[in-house]
Amino acid sequence: MPDHKDPDQIEIGYVPDDDASEPESPAKPRRSSGKGAAGHKHSLAEWEKKIARQNAIIDQVKKERDEFQDKYLRNLAEMDNFRKRVSKEKEEYQRFVLGEFLMGLLEIYDNFERALRAHTVDESPKSIISGIQMIFKQLRELLRKFRVEELDPHERTFDPNYHQALSREERQGITDPTVVEVYQKGFLYNDKLLRPALVRVAVPTTGEGEDPDGGEY
Repeated sequence: MPDHKDPDQIEIGYVPDDDASEPESPAKPRRSSGKGAAGHKHSLAEWEKKIARQNAIIDQVKKERDEFQDKYLRNLAEMDNFRKRVSKEKEEYQRFVLGEFLMGLLEIYDNFERALRAHTVDESPKSIISGIQMIFKQLRELLRKFRVEELDPHERTFDPNYHQALSREERQGITDPTVVEVYQKGFLYNDKLLRPALVRVAVPTTGEGEDPDGGEY
């Protein structure tokens, strides 16, 4: 059954005494969060380690950069020296080749001089012509030795890359522009054009062929 208090103890607006209230439990001491002086020292030490590691990385990068720059400059100097050496060797080779060519040309010069002296002593024209032919053959052999080749396009199809037309004429029986006369022979040096051949060109008559250059010769 529910307890009933004495009506004499119950009054309107009754407030129990503090002493009658439930006693409060004693305050518990707060636990340390570990972030005191020792915690700050630990955090500072960790940051110092991180900074030290970053500085080590930076120092390593700087070292590698300096090594790379040093290698680059050395390679650049070596390339420059190599270029100078190749240029010098090329010049020396050209002087050597030119000297060899000139020595061969001087032999031809000597033979021409002998031929002229022979003409002054009333040598027969036949022997003079024979001597000149021999000298001419010697000259051609010298040019061939140094890869200077004769370009004689007579009776060949006109090629504006190697021939220079000084005159033209229409001719029946042909379909392509053709070299019919060579005024001056051309020459190739190392398979490249040294001098174009000066020629006269025959072109098809109107209606027999097509002028690839529009008649411009």
